[in-house]
Amino acid sequence: MIIGTETEQIEFKLTTGERKEAMESICAILNKHCCGTLYFGVDDEGFVKGQQITDSTKKDISRIISESIDPKIVPSIEVLSMESKEIIKVSFSGHNRPYSVNGKYLSRVGTENRRMTNDELKRLIKNEDYSSHWEEELTSFGLDDVDETSLLDFFKSAKDCGRLEMDKFEKERLLVSLGLLTGNKLNNAGFALFGKSAKIGLKLSTYPSSNKVAITDLKLVNGNIYNLINITIDYILNRINWRVEIGSRKRIEIPEIPERALREIIVNAFAHANYETLSEIEIGIHPNSIEIYNPGSFPDELTPFDFINKNLPSYKRNKLILDVLFRSKDVEKSGTGFQRVNYLCNSQGVSWTYKKEAYGFSFEFIRSNVQLNVQLKEDLTIQEQIIFNLINDNSKISKRELALRIGKSEKTVQRIISSLINKAVIVRVGSNKTGYWKVTDKQEGNK
Repeated sequence: MIIGTETEQIEFKLTTGERKEAMESICAILNKHCCGTLYFGVDDEGFVKGQQITDSTKKDISRIISESIDPKIVPSIEVLSMESKEIIKVSFSGHNRPYSVNGKYLSRVGTENRRMTNDELKRLIKNEDYSSHWEEELTSFGLDDVDETSLLDFFKSAKDCGRLEMDKFEKERLLVSLGLLTGNKLNNAGFALFGKSAKIGLKLSTYPSSNKVAITDLKLVNGNIYNLINITIDYILNRINWRVEIGSRKRIEIPEIPERALREIIVNAFAHANYETLSEIEIGIHPNSIEIYNPGSFPDELTPFDFINKNLPSYKRNKLILDVLFRSKDVEKSGTGFQRVNYLCNSQGVSWTYKKEAYGFSFEFIRSNVQLNVQLKEDLTIQEQIIFNLINDNSKISKRELALRIGKSEKTVQRIISSLINKAVIVRVGSNKTGYWKVTDKQEGNK
């Protein structure tokens, strides 16, 4: 008899003699999925072979799990009878990640248990610490601490777009319905969104070049999320270029970057940020890009292109905050945000890129009026200028990373690099694997 196949959440062991391997599987599954099932008495192909079971077998399994897995979990252990053969089913769950087994931290990849890297472990610790019901934790603030102007503005927006069914504005009822108020106390999500004295951090900066050595404008702002989103959008729109188109009836002003795309990325930065660490949302306006930094890590195994091409569901870091912003039509929960941004940018000829970091995620809109720190004698296309900037900033950057940064294929990157080499703008020093890029002497002399 076959009971199924092994998956990322299901593991088979032939006998309890494989206890060590079984504990590693439990640990790996917990770190990846928070719950799973392990069977003793089943071979790797899913065939029921049976397991000799005594009165102490269940106690022994419970003991070894207690001694091996940290933090401790309380599994459910059952004896099942199938075709006159007995097997043991161990069901387990836990949300206090990361879990270790005898001091090792493992993660599930397919049906294998792989040791976690230090970076993976750091990100898991950071994400789990934050996502363990931080939003629902109650504060000492109540109704009098709510910025009623912001809340009323939200109410009107949510009503206008049909995502809130409430006849009239009632502060307490509205907050309760949104899951932001319990027993006259705001939770962390409610205070972060609408608190009068909320201290969410926002750093707004303008730079004269592509690096951050010099700065021409700096604003450090604290406030609630709802107000900060508007402050951020206004700051950027007042510092980018606009063009004017004269229609048959009226004058139309169009920003160099689609306003809807800007709003989508800005709102998502606030929706998915890690607020428990008191980190800041950061906006950097450069001559060649607009960078939006979100102190909340991106899913390790995914990129924005996965959400664009695979219709993946949204990665919900702050579910309550995301729900409120969704209701006011500031963000979508379906995971289509990157699709919309990509469509809007493509329709206006705007390129974009991103960077996944250990403690955050940066999204960059590439500006068409690129200005380089190096004055080039050769005429370069916009894509060549962008690649040149990236190489100039990081001489060891790989073609793969360049492709990811500009959202193009490696084949396209190679074509651009070949053009830059032919124009004597850059040269390759050393091998493809261990070498680096070098700006030519004549370019260095023009810095």
